Amino acid sequence: MAIGGMALAERSAELREWIRTGRARQLRVVAGLSQALVAQDCEVTASTVHRWETGDRLPRGRNIFAYHSLLARLVERELLGEHDV
Repeated sequence: MAIGGMALAERSAELREWIRTGRARQLRVVAGLSQALVAQDCEVTASTVHRWETGDRLPRGRNIFAYHSLLARLVERELLGEHDV
């Protein structure tokens, strides 16, 4: 299934890589976002975001799309040299 031009499997693989390398947390921190704000955007708890960032759990279902979309926006802003969210 393709969502937004990128298949769910591709989003999931990229997200797992970002989590494994610490990139997911780095993107959030550089953007000045708390785990609570990310959680609110993804409609989960802050402890869930913490578990995702540490690799204790991986997002599933609609959470893959929500979390990947948020992080992809942060990557895009980083590439554009923007640091405000």
